[in-house]
Amino acid sequence: MITKCIGWVNGGYDAGSDDEARGRYMEKTHFESTSEVIGSIPVLHMSGEVDIYSAPMFKDAITKLIAQGFIHIVLDMKDIAFMDSSGFGALLSASKPLRQVNGSLYLAACNDAITRMLMITRLNTIIPLHVTQEDAIERVTDIQAQTASG
Repeated sequence: MITKCIGWVNGGYDAGSDDEARGRYMEKTHFESTSEVIGSIPVLHMSGEVDIYSAPMFKDAITKLIAQGFIHIVLDMKDIAFMDSSGFGALLSASKPLRQVNGSLYLAACNDAITRMLMITRLNTIIPLHVTQEDAIERVTDIQAQTASG
């Protein structure tokens, strides 16, 4: 099963009445996600930016997989160019129900800036980081095997 979500989000402020003086600011954020199940493991592939405008779509993509009953979810981050604090908050919030049932999100292929922020904030102690999607899938497979054997 593959699901897909694409969004362009507009946001910004308008600080005056005169077009020249108001310092118009409009942000266009691109976020796209597709999901697939590899073996029994859901993998959410994402691209674009995760910021205050797109974080709700980011969290919704994860929440949809949780609603389908998945408790171990791999997030393929290789095509996420930027993530701000809204994205990190969405990660933490989305992982909360998974932790309650001994599940987790598994981040794969984060860029250096995202990895650094995850380490500085210590979110990497809650949401495991993996160099590749394959590494994350292997880890989830091991966890599922341990759970099944007792």
